[in-house]
Amino acid sequence: MMKPVFAKILDGKINDTYGLKVIDVPFFSTDFHFHEECQLTYTIESEGRVMVGDSIANFNHDELIFVGSNLPHVWHNNNQYFNHELENAHARSVSLFVHPEKILHIFKEPENIQRLKNFFLLSKRGMKFGLPTKLAVSKLLIKAVSETDEIKILIVVLEILNLLCHAKDYQLLSSPGYTNNYQLKDNDKMDRVLKYIFDNFNTEILLDEVAEMSHMNKYAFCRYFKSRTQKTFVTFVNEVRIGHACKLLAETDQPISDLAYCCGFNNLSNFNKFFKMAKGVTPRTYKKMLLLN
Repeated sequence: MMKPVFAKILDGKINDTYGLKVIDVPFFSTDFHFHEECQLTYTIESEGRVMVGDSIANFNHDELIFVGSNLPHVWHNNNQYFNHELENAHARSVSLFVHPEKILHIFKEPENIQRLKNFFLLSKRGMKFGLPTKLAVSKLLIKAVSETDEIKILIVVLEILNLLCHAKDYQLLSSPGYTNNYQLKDNDKMDRVLKYIFDNFNTEILLDEVAEMSHMNKYAFCRYFKSRTQKTFVTFVNEVRIGHACKLLAETDQPISDLAYCCGFNNLSNFNKFFKMAKGVTPRTYKKMLLLN
C-alpha cells in the first residue's frame, strides 16, 4: 500500500466533469495516490492518519478535507481496524471528485470565475475546513448522493464549490513549497515504507532495516525518501509519533512519561524535545491548553 500511484477517477465515464463516491466498509483500503481531479471528502465515521502532500495528521469522524489536483493523499486507518479489535468499526465517507479544467469550462466568461480558479490553485496544498463550512457542505454532499437527476446534482456541485470558494474557516495542510515529486515509474518502495511506519511507529524503527526493505543502502534511501516526502526519514517518523501523542493527550489521562513510550520514543527527554519542535509547546502545556478549550 501507500505508493502515490496515478489514479484515473472519472476517465471513461459519461460524465467526466464530476463524480460522487460513497464508502461504507470495515476500513479504508486505498493506496497513497494522486489524480487530476480535485477531491472533497467528508469522513462520516472512522479514525487514523491522513497524509496530504507532506502533511501528516490524525483524522477522525466528521471531518471535511479538500485535496487539489495531483496532490498525493491517503486516509489510513488505525491498526485496530485491520485487526478487527473495534466492535462495529466502520469507515464511512462521501467524496466529490471535480475535474478543475472541465468544471471551469462550463463558464463562458472567464473573468467571472477568477475566485474559483484561485481556489483550485490554493487547494494544491490541501485544505481542511472548520465547523460552519463543514455543516453546510456535508448536508449538500448527502443531498447530492441521494439525487438521481444529473442537472440537480450539477446544481448542488456548483453550490458546494461556491461555498468552498467563499469559506474563510480553513487551514492549509501541505507546506507552501511542496511539489509532487512522485513519478509513475516509481515501484512499490514507498508503499511498503509508509505503511510500515504508520503501522509500527510505536516501536523502534531502524533506518537500516527500512532501507534494506527498499533494497537500497541507507544513504541512497535517505536521499530517495526526502526527495519524495520533502522530509528526512527521522522527521517523518517523529511527526507520525507526535500526531499520535496529541491524540492520546486529548483523549486520555495517561501520564506523559508513559505516553512517550507508547508513541515510540525511547526516553522522555527526546519526546519533550521533538514535541516542542513540532507543536511549539511542551506536552504538559499542550495538555493544559486542551483543558482550557
